[in-house]
Amino acid sequence: MRIAIMGAGGHAKVIADAILASSHQSIFGFFDDDDSLWKSEIFGIPVLGPIRGWQNHVMDACVIGIGRNAVRRSLYDQIKTAGAKFATVVHPRAVIGRGVTIGDGVVVFANVVVNADTTIGPNCILNTACSVDHDCSVGAHSHLAPGVVVAGEVRIGEQAFIGAGAKIIPQIRVGDRSVVGAGAVVIRDVAAAAKVVGVPARPI
Repeated sequence: MRIAIMGAGGHAKVIADAILASSHQSIFGFFDDDDSLWKSEIFGIPVLGPIRGWQNHVMDACVIGIGRNAVRRSLYDQIKTAGAKFATVVHPRAVIGRGVTIGDGVVVFANVVVNADTTIGPNCILNTACSVDHDCSVGAHSHLAPGVVVAGEVRIGEQAFIGAGAKIIPQIRVGDRSVVGAGAVVIRDVAAAAKVVGVPARPI
């Protein structure tokens, strides 16, 4: 499968590394709206032009290499409406348990663990060495940063951002568009669009 990566920054580079580690996926090229990147290369693979230019090329699927949830969701909707297919990218050093469902456009980086009967919605980022335990759900367009630990039966809404090293105890609900700060320990439900930080996590 030849995959186009939408974006050519740091996050896109890590996606590219995961694809290159795979035995069944390859990279068609990168697209980015920053014209200073056009005609440059990442790992010897070209940045072909602006994101809208993907429609002038033939590839099997695409994936979005942009970390910001709102931007990633908007781009996902635009590209899907235009008829593109989305790839799911899973680094070969990730561990995916039985009964796990992973949506289209999801990226799963090295040393991630997703345990049994968990559902990951479309266009999510499971960043390096995060873990999501059994019977959890992660809503579409969410981002779990490096080192996040999510215990069993947690429900994370759409477009949530869980910061690096944060921990969430079992059976917690984290609302849509909420932000959990780096290193926070979440022991109570988090409301939609709330921002929580600290140990234990509190709204700010």
